[in-house]
Amino acid sequence: MADRLGTRGPVAVLAAGVGAFALAYAGFAVTTSALIVLALPFVAAGIGIGAAETAEHAAVAALAPADLRGSAFGLLAAVQAVGNLAASAAAGLLWTLASPAAAFGYLTGWMLLALAGLLTLTRTSNV
Repeated sequence: MADRLGTRGPVAVLAAGVGAFALAYAGFAVTTSALIVLALPFVAAGIGIGAAETAEHAAVAALAPADLRGSAFGLLAAVQAVGNLAASAAAGLLWTLASPAAAFGYLTGWMLLALAGLLTLTRTSNV
């Protein structure tokens, strides 16, 4: 999808992935034992990771100069790793010190903030 939507494709697909993550985290914050309520956030998270990861890689492949593309992918991986570590540590602390709902609420908030940033980016630039 990111390749087929033109220059805004990666950002649009990334925004869709971030939105799916926000829905997933909000769903995980709900405490219930109903199987369908538990299954839906996992489906949304799968859509989110598939959209976000591929859009990020498509953007790097499209925007990085050929001679720096390998380094750009390495930088992307490093940024992802640091972000994943920080988010997991913060969510783990919230889970332990407050509740699972607090941890997933925190993650939902970050995804909504990221989504707002992506939507603002698409409106204010030619990305």
